[in-house]
Amino acid sequence: MGSVNKKIVISIATFVTTSFILGCGTVTSKNELNKKYQMAIADTAQASHMEIHRNLYAVNEKNKELIWSEGGSKILAVSWMSEYKYNNFYKNKEKISDKEEHATWVTLVPQVNKFCRDYLERKPKATKQEVDLRLKQYLGLPHEGKYDVFVEVWVSHQDMFRPCVDIEIHDHSCNLHFEEGKIPEVDNINKYDEYYKKLRNDAYPWTGLGYTYDWGNPDSEVGASEYILSPGSKYIIGRVMQTVDYCTMSY
Repeated sequence: MGSVNKKIVISIATFVTTSFILGCGTVTSKNELNKKYQMAIADTAQASHMEIHRNLYAVNEKNKELIWSEGGSKILAVSWMSEYKYNNFYKNKEKISDKEEHATWVTLVPQVNKFCRDYLERKPKATKQEVDLRLKQYLGLPHEGKYDVFVEVWVSHQDMFRPCVDIEIHDHSCNLHFEEGKIPEVDNINKYDEYYKKLRNDAYPWTGLGYTYDWGNPDSEVGASEYILSPGSKYIIGRVMQTVDYCTMSY
């Protein structure tokens, strides 16, 4: 959530001298984290058929976990970001930037909440730093990134698309290549095929297959199902919660 927005990075000095117990039970130093993250980026440089996941969160009537507004006009999504980004770009606003480079990445409630609640149930003594790190891994984010709050947003499902070659959100998987002569159209994104290629060139372990790359799980690289809100989309802010508070609540 990835957006989940992925652009604010700071240096966390404690990683230099401190090791963390991760979700998979291994002790990892900062240098090892850097190595794992770079390996994840290299692994996602070229997608393969073997990496297609066929159980993505789908926006349809069969998915009973989704949370809809009264009347069903909006769906509840969430984005993990820094307090600075929330206060300066989302708070007291009703519309996302029209610029495609400022697109908002989200996951659908309650997927990430369930993941971090399960993590804390397995590791009730986990520190805030450990929770933060495991979430960053699950969402394919850099371990030195600054992410403080989960921001709920009510949005129209018509304003969401999957960052895939096929942008539909109602099914359970993404294709590997664009269909010949069929380039998807997204509001306020000029030439989606070029936009997609720019995402591939970003310095993140991005799958391009509709899910975040979990670089902290040796058994599976499949993280959360991810979506992008079309530039210029309207939204209504729900709750804004600190990371650990979000991970200890339930829907």
